[in-house]
Amino acid sequence: MIEVKARLLRGSVFFAGECIECEIIFTNTASVEKETCNPTCHHTLDSECTNEKRETDRLAWASVQIHCQCSVNESRVQLPPRVERTSDKLPMKSNDASCTSFIPSRGEEGRCLMSTKPKILFCDLELAPGESKNYFYSDTVPVDGAPSYKGHAVKYSYKITVGTSRVQGDSKLLRLPIRILVVQGLDEIENFLKKQENLHNPFLENSSPRISFLDVAVDILTTITSRRNSHIYNIVSERGSVGHFCLFKSAYRIGEEIVGSFDFSNSLIICVKFSVVLQSEEHIPEDFRNSSKHTSGVTYSSFTSVSEHCLHTKKTHLVLPIPYSVCPEFVSDIVCLKWRLHFEFILASSPLPAGASPVQLTSPHTDVASWQGPSDVEVETVTWDLPIKILPTNPLHASSISTSRTSNTIIF
Repeated sequence: MIEVKARLLRGSVFFAGECIECEIIFTNTASVEKETCNPTCHHTLDSECTNEKRETDRLAWASVQIHCQCSVNESRVQLPPRVERTSDKLPMKSNDASCTSFIPSRGEEGRCLMSTKPKILFCDLELAPGESKNYFYSDTVPVDGAPSYKGHAVKYSYKITVGTSRVQGDSKLLRLPIRILVVQGLDEIENFLKKQENLHNPFLENSSPRISFLDVAVDILTTITSRRNSHIYNIVSERGSVGHFCLFKSAYRIGEEIVGSFDFSNSLIICVKFSVVLQSEEHIPEDFRNSSKHTSGVTYSSFTSVSEHCLHTKKTHLVLPIPYSVCPEFVSDIVCLKWRLHFEFILASSPLPAGASPVQLTSPHTDVASWQGPSDVEVETVTWDLPIKILPTNPLHASSISTSRTSNTIIF
């Protein structure tokens, strides 16, 4: 039996354009059998009366490749004929002429959107019982691809696939999922880094410091999301002003907290309660919508939320965390992902009756008073949507709290 194990050397989250490194270990799990000599042998020691029987196992080849699978919800998305969903789920047979070909997307739903060039690890590997062989694989995902995303209509998933086979045997596939974050505009950075490497003096050691793609991408994201420019919005209804909302910045990285403040001090309309929900907008272009379904082409998904009763509140604030598991905004051929804050304000339809809300002193010797609200209040609901930008974060931070496995094993 052969055990194949793939292990990522640094977490499971990467930037598109970053080098992904993986260690692949092939082990012959068979135990060493011992044969005992016949009774007529002339060995003086017991250890000399045993011979090790070593049965080796041989693999014909092994190859590794990174690929991205795209699957769609056919009730929402209608792909053109040239990119129709394929269903290659039939098992490979040994008498098939293509049984030794490496097809990493075999058995996967949807279509292969992107795949790197396969890299051959070895040809004709022989392993003795208990023997292991280690190989290191590294490759780069193109910067102009789609990110890892799981939506209602479209799903993009990246995997590292290891294919191997015995001589005249079926090929086996080992898949290890990875998460890819895409930062727009990094193709220019990649070209810049290549020019910097070409300027390196081969006759001098450390003539120019090596610039990491990860460090440059993180610096760009930090610069964009650290810009603080307060935006103040007037919250109004048909009957007048409700208050003001202040958002300290409009671009955030996943894992950050959205901080804002409310000011109801000069409000003409009484706000009884408000709620804020972080929502994603999944837009499907009209050319790819399923014409047989009456859909608008936009699907909303809610994530974190906060709500507060704010009757007689002058000023308050909100703190809304952005989960590390969400996908940053992006645009591809068949889907566009945007983000927004969805507000709901519950407003009193009329001024509160004075007779039903008397102010009573809790103690005649203090200024502390209690207020008894009315039993019934007529209200109306006002909604408001505020677009925001959510960008990727440092993959090291996302990997540190990710529950995705960084290794996978098959035995055949």
